[in-house]
Amino acid sequence: MTKAATMCGIPWRLENGGCAALPLPADDSIAKVARAHVKGLLPALGLSIQDSDDITLMVSELATNVLQHATPCEGGPSAELWVYQRTDGHGRDELVVKAFDTLRTWRHRPDKAGPMLEHGRGLEIIELLTKGRWGHHASRSRLAAPAVPGKATWFALPLPHTVRRRHVWRVDGPHATKDLHALLVQRGVIHLTPKDELGMTVLSGRGDVTVWCEAATFRWRVRSAEAGRLPISDITEACEQLVQLCESMDDPGAG
Repeated sequence: MTKAATMCGIPWRLENGGCAALPLPADDSIAKVARAHVKGLLPALGLSIQDSDDITLMVSELATNVLQHATPCEGGPSAELWVYQRTDGHGRDELVVKAFDTLRTWRHRPDKAGPMLEHGRGLEIIELLTKGRWGHHASRSRLAAPAVPGKATWFALPLPHTVRRRHVWRVDGPHATKDLHALLVQRGVIHLTPKDELGMTVLSGRGDVTVWCEAATFRWRVRSAEAGRLPISDITEACEQLVQLCESMDDPGAG
């Protein structure tokens, strides 16, 4: 475990519902370092050799793409590699890999509906191997202190049914809400504060964002419109979606 990950309170073990977050160098070693990071995480997930090889290849291409199209400014925060599990919305788990960089937009913004050649073969490989399950969105760093804005480029692949998360998060509403609030504060989202509402602990703040936790589910809305819901076991993904929502509200062009 890296010192930075320990300091940020990031659970290291993927099978415990945590997010492994690691710094990436802003030089030609970025792909090699990213491959080494992810190779150490995959054995616990019961993946086939082919899936492991595909993930390693895509991680290498993702890191290379960051170096070529989103290299941090000299002296600025480095890029980061994030790996975690989430549900795919259809009852199965999937592995998510994200590369974070501190540029809000691409120098040549990729458009999944348009030509991709200008962004290199890396994104074409990811498009092919994930069957289109990739993208990018506004986000905030996990390792920098304080957290800095930027974007995350991600891909996801299904995990075997045999993989089960023994998450370490508390599952009752009030404590789960406090855990989510702590994760958001680590990411620099400080305007959502815990409040009691009809005997329930909720998070609310600027932009009319409100987050509830009931029936083992996080649910949030913006200005009276339903925005999203996820099970408590997906607290990492819930935090990520709320960070994206808040960042997009701050900068409408960043979604």
